[in-house]
Amino acid sequence: MVFAADELLQELTRTDATLREVLPRAGQGCGPDFEQRLEAHVRSLRSMLGADDLAVAIDTMEAARQVMVSTDPAAPLLMLAMARKTLSAVIHRQANTQRLHTAA
Repeated sequence: MVFAADELLQELTRTDATLREVLPRAGQGCGPDFEQRLEAHVRSLRSMLGADDLAVAIDTMEAARQVMVSTDPAAPLLMLAMARKTLSAVIHRQANTQRLHTAA
């Protein structure tokens, strides 16, 4: 299934909104409601991204979990920051590819 660039970028916006909530919750645990939100992002991205790119999304959500459950979240926070940048780059690249196909 092919998704429009706007759909990809909207999901990135929703995912980023959730990931911004991780920092204030660092080290406080990841409750089932937040766990479900992270999984919902993975499910949405699963249908939008290829297998290699999906691995980036899964790694990003796992990094978010690690920040929340870690007693010393400094290293996991760094990993989450890098994962978020990578996920953003992957989704922007995919969106640009979709734009090129649509324009052709």
